[in-house]
Amino acid sequence: MHYVLLMLLLLRLQLLQAWFPAASSFFVGAFSSSNGWLHEASSPRTQGRRIKSRSAGSDEGILNDRGRHPPFLRDHGGSRKKRARVVNRTEQSRRRHEERPSSQNDRLFNPKNLTSQQIPNDDALSLNLFHVTNQQDPSFIKRKIEKNVNSGVVLDDNDECKGSKVENSHLEYLSLDDLFPNMNFGNQFFTNGKFRNDIRNAMRRDIFFTTPAYANLSPKVASMMLDDDSSLQGSWNCIPKNVPKDMMASIPQRMMRLTKVLQDTLGSEAPTGDEFMMKLGQLCGVNPSNHWIDIIGIKDRKISHSWHQDTGVSFDKSDNIGTSKYTVMLGFPLEDEYTGCGVFSHVIKLDYQHLAPDGHNVNEPILFEGTVDDSFIVRPIFTLGKEIIRYGDVDVLHSAPDVTYRQSVMRFM
Repeated sequence: MHYVLLMLLLLRLQLLQAWFPAASSFFVGAFSSSNGWLHEASSPRTQGRRIKSRSAGSDEGILNDRGRHPPFLRDHGGSRKKRARVVNRTEQSRRRHEERPSSQNDRLFNPKNLTSQQIPNDDALSLNLFHVTNQQDPSFIKRKIEKNVNSGVVLDDNDECKGSKVENSHLEYLSLDDLFPNMNFGNQFFTNGKFRNDIRNAMRRDIFFTTPAYANLSPKVASMMLDDDSSLQGSWNCIPKNVPKDMMASIPQRMMRLTKVLQDTLGSEAPTGDEFMMKLGQLCGVNPSNHWIDIIGIKDRKISHSWHQDTGVSFDKSDNIGTSKYTVMLGFPLEDEYTGCGVFSHVIKLDYQHLAPDGHNVNEPILFEGTVDDSFIVRPIFTLGKEIIRYGDVDVLHSAPDVTYRQSVMRFM
């Protein structure tokens, strides 16, 4: 009898040895940075984590709203040693993936060549989302059905979303020289890759190290979030609330690294880092959210457009001040003297403003589904004198580029 029990025990141990390596391999592989796992950011809790996209066309800055924390970055009260072991396994899996020979599709994908064939189409016609014929077309782009955040009732009344006729140009190009004249800022940014990289890195680190939510992160997580290929978010505002005007001069500078980078290249007359951030942020209009994000995007393949609005709000209703909120983007191209598409988000001009329906969750984007003819799609160009774009969130629909060719794009709201 003892002999039989001993043999059964040995058999069980052999089976466990066979099962656990497979289970471990599955766990590590599921949360590695292989194809389909992306660096994006939308909330402080998910920055620097690798979040799986639910669609190939996942959009600029909203990917993490649709994802979940990988288990090794969720706090379940487990030991740090266990979490560290899982992180190490994940990094080992990532390195093994990166060392594999690229597939034929990877070798054939050439974003620079693809974007060189794209047309900016700045003069595209505007689209009427509320035209009866268009709404009856099942393939026509339309807002995804959602429920009232309070009552749970389906929000399917499109008429309440119809705003004023859009009379502006929908999309505006701006230059760094417009904001900071007489210091050759635009040309330096356009031709000097080291200057651009230093600006980007300084901005990311200044914001990271002055954001209270990041103060207690472990060095490993902080390193992941500050990685050049990881999106990062925070606030662009450098002035604390309710500071009297006579005390403004005594406020300590926030963007110290950025100040040094700007003045080392542009000279003593260059703006401070705080002045640079506030100047860009002020382009967002009245009562902005102060939100800032450095977006990487999907760079290794062509994706489908994923049209949406970030908020669907054009002005602060309590002040009744009219259309005054804008989205501002500062582009960081991959190469010097780059002129082309693939840096900024793509947009569809709207004939009439599309407003968020009553009951929409203000912290969620408004998503659209369906297609439009390519003739309606504007692919903003990056070049000297066009380092910045600005648009009203209710005046357009926007999406990540179908082909991304950039280091990153910074969005101010």
